[in-house]
Amino acid sequence: MKNIFLLFFILTTILSKAQTKDSCNLSQSNYNNIPAVAYTDVICLAKNSDKKFTLFFTFAIWCEPCRLHLPGAIKFAKQHNLDFYVILLEPEDHIKAKQAVNYLRYTKADIKTLILKDEVYGTKRRKKNKKFVNEITPKNSEAIDDYSKYILLNNNGEVLRVTNWKDGKDEEDWKDDSKMLERILVPLVQE
Repeated sequence: MKNIFLLFFILTTILSKAQTKDSCNLSQSNYNNIPAVAYTDVICLAKNSDKKFTLFFTFAIWCEPCRLHLPGAIKFAKQHNLDFYVILLEPEDHIKAKQAVNYLRYTKADIKTLILKDEVYGTKRRKKNKKFVNEITPKNSEAIDDYSKYILLNNNGEVLRVTNWKDGKDEEDWKDDSKMLERILVPLVQE
């Protein structure tokens, strides 16, 4: 009887995990042929990752820190075997969103790119970013709506850290965020 119960438990666990894998059902942006996401979709992607951690990096084509930090974000994700996504902050139908998609694909052809849903966050870039940052930042942390953010989640969908400009304020060169990554994110992914 114990063996039957154990077998039943294992099968239900496997089946529920298999059903969860397909449950994100991301909608495509009508304009950029990339998934449009909300906070809940980001959590779902992390929960359904086959990696222990998922790193999301916020990006806007006009944002100089975003462009400067992107190579480091890609390298960091690869070095630490993280699932990695770039989240665009532009309105879905804006020309800058299309430029950002092209830039990202030129930088790394297979980069996984997402865009925040206009229907959830609106089309004003600053308000869109602020609403998303307030949702994704853990309640015990300060939500600062800057750009070029690293958002680290574990495969339980828990947000471990959302970086902001203050995290690198003591660094000599704001253009290089590698010291901030070493100090703040490396300890989290090495646990």
